[in-house]
Amino acid sequence: MAGTQKAAVAVVLAALALTATACNNNDSDGKNAAPAAPTTAAAATTAATQAAPPAKVSPAVFLEQVTKKTGAAKSAKITEEITVGQVTMKGQGAMGWSDGLEADLTMDLTGSPMAKVLEPLTGGPKVHYLYTPDAMYMGLGGEMVQSGGGPHWLRYSKEELAKMSGGSTDQLQSADPVQGVRTLIAGGQVTEVGPETVNGKAATHYSGEIAAADLIKASGRGVTQEQADRIKQNLDKAGVTSEQVDVWVDADQLVVKRTEHADTKAGPMNVSVSYSDYGTPVIASTPVDFLTLADLAKLAPGGAGS
Repeated sequence: MAGTQKAAVAVVLAALALTATACNNNDSDGKNAAPAAPTTAAAATTAATQAAPPAKVSPAVFLEQVTKKTGAAKSAKITEEITVGQVTMKGQGAMGWSDGLEADLTMDLTGSPMAKVLEPLTGGPKVHYLYTPDAMYMGLGGEMVQSGGGPHWLRYSKEELAKMSGGSTDQLQSADPVQGVRTLIAGGQVTEVGPETVNGKAATHYSGEIAAADLIKASGRGVTQEQADRIKQNLDKAGVTSEQVDVWVDADQLVVKRTEHADTKAGPMNVSVSYSDYGTPVIASTPVDFLTLADLAKLAPGGAGS
């Protein structure tokens, strides 16, 4: 194997944890925000009109109906934007939630410290991610593929993702429209802001502030007490005490946009995801030509494969 490839592997190994942590474990300089999850939309909102939920139905009750309608839609195209401090990452693609979370996303890391660190593996600032119910795959390029002739993906198991992210078992939760609405409901105080236009579509805006303890409770299915404790430790380390969650719902009771905001030690964190084309196909097939993290470690200088 070429020396340049071994050197690239050694550098990237030190940064791989950053690609799985999203915003769960931010340092004060904001450098370890990562593209998974993403974890999170680029849409400006303007005033418009739309009928309010049925009379005598509370916002929380209405949003429960939204979770059922959006859940039944099974998939959607998404556009997301994640900002932590001065670092912004953008992504687009499609995700599904009918049988576990899955997605096909391309993240633009231009301006992020990770772009240069990952470039020997990815070949540039744009990174292709595939999420399946049991793993995440990061597209390989640049020296990694050119020198070795493939494989074209790096695989993280769900267990590896949970370990690196401090307890989170699903890196896509921040982009899941159903989970986003459930998180808002979990706060116990939902306000109907009113009618607005999102991406040219009439919608109703709902907002609420969720305490850190409620964020942990709403973090998703399959979270053990140990994982919940690690999530709490990461929230404490990041200085997150609460989070504001906003969702916009159209006349078909489908989520068209959701945002999250929290103050962290790294600076303001903002995640925004827009949804369209419900029912769109997501992943055609799961990659078969991939490296595991163990394989990658063997390629580094001093590794078993050196």
